[in-house]
Amino acid sequence: MSRPLNRLGSVGLALLATLTTILIYWPGLHGGFFFDDYPNIIDNKGVLLKDVSFSSLQATALSGISGIFSRPVSQLSFAVNYYFSGFDPFVFKLTNLVIHCLNAFLVYFLALQLFKGQQSGFLRADVRLYAAGVAIVWMIHPIQLTSVLYVVQRMTSLAALFMLLALLLHIRVRCDDSVNAPKLAILFLAWAVFWPLSILSKEIGLLFPGFVMAYELIVRRSISGGLDAVGRGFKWITLISALLVPLYLLSPLSDWIFSGYNIRAFSLDERLMSEARIFWEYLRLIFFPAMEAFGLYHDDMPLSTGLFSPWTTLPAIFGLLGIVLIGFLVRKKFPLITFGIAWFFIGHALESTFIPLELMHEHRNYLPLFGVCVVLIVGIGCLINRPGVKRTIGIALFAAFLIYCMLITALRCEMFRNDQIRTQVEAQHHPNSARANYEAGRALVNAFDQDRSNMMAFTLARKHFERSNEFDTSYKMGFLGLLTLECAALDKVDPAIIDSFARRLNETPFSPEDRNLMSAVSAMSVAGTLCLTRNDLEKLFFAALQNPKTSPDAKVRLHVWLADYLWLYSKDLPAAKSSIRQALTLQPTDTSNRFKWAQLVYISGEKGVAKKLLNDLQGQPLSSEEKKTFDELLNSFDTPGNK
Repeated sequence: MSRPLNRLGSVGLALLATLTTILIYWPGLHGGFFFDDYPNIIDNKGVLLKDVSFSSLQATALSGISGIFSRPVSQLSFAVNYYFSGFDPFVFKLTNLVIHCLNAFLVYFLALQLFKGQQSGFLRADVRLYAAGVAIVWMIHPIQLTSVLYVVQRMTSLAALFMLLALLLHIRVRCDDSVNAPKLAILFLAWAVFWPLSILSKEIGLLFPGFVMAYELIVRRSISGGLDAVGRGFKWITLISALLVPLYLLSPLSDWIFSGYNIRAFSLDERLMSEARIFWEYLRLIFFPAMEAFGLYHDDMPLSTGLFSPWTTLPAIFGLLGIVLIGFLVRKKFPLITFGIAWFFIGHALESTFIPLELMHEHRNYLPLFGVCVVLIVGIGCLINRPGVKRTIGIALFAAFLIYCMLITALRCEMFRNDQIRTQVEAQHHPNSARANYEAGRALVNAFDQDRSNMMAFTLARKHFERSNEFDTSYKMGFLGLLTLECAALDKVDPAIIDSFARRLNETPFSPEDRNLMSAVSAMSVAGTLCLTRNDLEKLFFAALQNPKTSPDAKVRLHVWLADYLWLYSKDLPAAKSSIRQALTLQPTDTSNRFKWAQLVYISGEKGVAKKLLNDLQGQPLSSEEKKTFDELLNSFDTPGNK
């Protein structure tokens, strides 16, 4: 039996683990922004917090473009970073690392509560060591890297922070059956404050009741020997939810969810079958982490189009059912194993099931990893508790696994220090990934811009963009890369590229990423960094607008971006007004577009009509930039020439 870890030893171990994590991650903090960081943070004007007034904070909170709730807590955190340091990626990433370390402490206390209940059973050593083992593996594991160095995934870590706080408070109250005012206040704090904050950071906060159910029905039940009134209530909630959720999904009320498949290259059936295989890929990354297997992008994961296509699909499904069966069979002897399995699946219940998100991302394991770590430490603990060679094997296995995880995480952090190195290595590790190839090509374009004699960078960038277009027939960013490259090197674009780009815009699903693409095409053309002719640009926009899978909301945005180009670059006011008019026909109540229309009317000389339009917009929500322009236009009518 090991010597109990005293308070001083606990603090020392915590500080050592935290310092080690900071040192490992430090090189990666010097990298830049990438992927979804741009639309959510860099290009999101709502993040540009200039003052801390109520109106500014409100505008910032409502500026999110992700999720059904816009994730206002996360948006505010990005804005606070900007307020104090501008768009310094180091500060953004350092903030992420601080949140990650705080979460590791919460993971420790949560694991401690779980292991305390098993102290008289198979875990006979000091439970603080077991809890520390869970927290250290969770904190240092390489699968957690993108939740730290991929800035926008602060949404995930912030949601986890508030959810873990809520769960710890709930467990603290439920440690005994007494009821008093302080306990009710703690429950209120957990369920009415921290839980909503979790949801408003990212929608995975909705899973909190599921984690509470796992604790009540598995862990607390094993400790107390049965279910009390609260536990029985959660049992019935679980049973009713298991019935109501499928009924809801089968009803017309769920159409808003499944309509999302219109912008995906896969169906619901294909997604569910693919996720069965992806679960096993996640477990491989967790138990057997290999440098080349990790990546920011996993769009090279083959889609399951049938139970035997690929052939691993059906075995993967049966394998997952086998894990569930194991959890059920060992629930009395090893309740923490059952809890860990349940936690892993609950943690993936939103992002890895029926919702039409992209198939695979490593950051989706940020919370689910805790369940796997519990199972791992219980298994190691069972070996350590046995004398002789088994104890030695258990300690050696844990030490080797921890050191190996630290090494892989350190290597990945070093890779993330330099964006050009990161993108080239990721394209090498995932050669069939359209996104990895696009990012590698874009980094080489930057190198070519700095040295126009670097024809090697030009040739390799072009190859990456062509591979990007080849490996995913619905992916379009590779065409933007080719346009950027040709304009930089030749100041003209091959018409064949425009034709291929237009066909893909017209014939493949128009995804949220494609909105960012077309916004960039318009903005770069206005700025002069793309050398497209007006005919070229209109050909691309009209192809996207005529795509039957382009949603009405996307069409509104396309008309607006086309109008921006027509006025700001081509100076064709009638054409710009026509484009905005079509946007308003599709969405008459859009405040921003009504304001754009008022500006175009003003510019065309119809001052009286413009003033009436502006008066109608008084009190309507506008961004800080729009509000400034709005006030300037309205004040202009006070000048003698405009009265």
